[in-house]
Amino acid sequence: MLRHSVRLRWAFTLGIFGCGTPPTAPAPPTVTSIALTPVQAIVTVGETVAARAQALARTSVVAAPVDWVSSDPAVAGVTGSGVVTAVSNGSAVITASTGTVSARLEIRVEPPGLARVVDSVRRAFDLPAMGGAIITSAGTEALAVAGTRRAGGGPAVTAADKWHIGSNLKAITSALAGIAVDQGKIAWTTTVAEMFPEPGMVIRPEYLSITLEDLLSHRAGIRNDPPAAAFEGTTAESQRASLVRWSLAAPPIGPYGSFSYSNLGYVIAGAMIERAWQGVYEDLLQTKLLQPLGVTGLGWGPQAAAGMSDQPVAHSLRGGAWVPCEGCDNPPGLSAAGRAHLPLGEWARIIREFLLADAGRSTLISPATGKELFTSRVRLSDTDGYGLGWVLVSRSWAGGRAAAHEGTNTVNHSVAWLGFGTDIAVIAVTNAGDITTGVTGQALDALVGRMIRFHLDGR
Repeated sequence: MLRHSVRLRWAFTLGIFGCGTPPTAPAPPTVTSIALTPVQAIVTVGETVAARAQALARTSVVAAPVDWVSSDPAVAGVTGSGVVTAVSNGSAVITASTGTVSARLEIRVEPPGLARVVDSVRRAFDLPAMGGAIITSAGTEALAVAGTRRAGGGPAVTAADKWHIGSNLKAITSALAGIAVDQGKIAWTTTVAEMFPEPGMVIRPEYLSITLEDLLSHRAGIRNDPPAAAFEGTTAESQRASLVRWSLAAPPIGPYGSFSYSNLGYVIAGAMIERAWQGVYEDLLQTKLLQPLGVTGLGWGPQAAAGMSDQPVAHSLRGGAWVPCEGCDNPPGLSAAGRAHLPLGEWARIIREFLLADAGRSTLISPATGKELFTSRVRLSDTDGYGLGWVLVSRSWAGGRAAAHEGTNTVNHSVAWLGFGTDIAVIAVTNAGDITTGVTGQALDALVGRMIRFHLDGR
């Protein structure tokens, strides 16, 4: 916070026969708004929130007294310095005002629960909104969201809102490929040369024998992100076909068999799935995977259209503040690599199916394919590997085997963790992204840790 103070010094000259008239001091600037943080908080009885109010004259901070008042002191009281204390369960509005200008802090006092956990992490990292869910093979154990769709206020996020999951879609694309394998439409060992045999397709010698499995485990040496000129056409299908042509003609980014993270590898895999089923990737995902699981609400691209706040708006960090990035996302051709949004509860349904698939109990994914998804194909470190859409690790809270992945289009961020030994999974999302400072990644990791603790001991 920047504070500006101006000291005015007036020099008066007294004459022998009288005194001069001092100039008139300038009028204090008019307060036009109050910047109040936070604008929403979910707390439990006895918890306090230190609210901060800054009087602004347009965009400049000015010194002005701020009065604080609670709409219901029996629910939440507030001191003259803005410290709010939760008294009893319910809702109250804390108003900070100076003259006729005011700002509101919405306080929800609830029994201890996941909503309070999510909001405490959100406020600690100053994010617009966050959401989290705890899942077991029996279903969703707990789900909560907190914050506002747009930074600085506006509509609060809801449990039905849609969140962008970025590259966490890679695990879902891999599962779709697995279903195609189960149905005999394609094999893990099917090569790009077999799937793209047309005379006009240029495939470099290094790629002729790479397989569907290679692409999904990032060991094919395919480059990661293409230039804008590679996106020919306007539809996801036409851009996908263009990206396949560009990718298979471009030099490898690394040697075959080593880990080289590649969005384009998943684009090629999506195109192979299309040819295997003779359909369109986006439609096949609906009919072959989502509908059988009863998952609804998945869409593509930005979850909130430009100028709208009907869904969580994406944000980027600029000058220390979260700035809405309306209508922001990657081009349609990258859909298979991670361009989807969906309600948190619907993503939780898919995550539950992954737990069941690993245990060989899924009604959609065969036990053989469930094993394939979570078998390491390429080494990441002495202890970690990459399977098909998942980083495979070991964690004590997971009882040993665990899988994880994160996703971000740089203006949204999400993470998923599966603990196979303890039959627990957690997912976390935020409508903001900053990979430069890593703040959103740190916030998601913090929420994951808190949710695991909440599952284990209820706090």
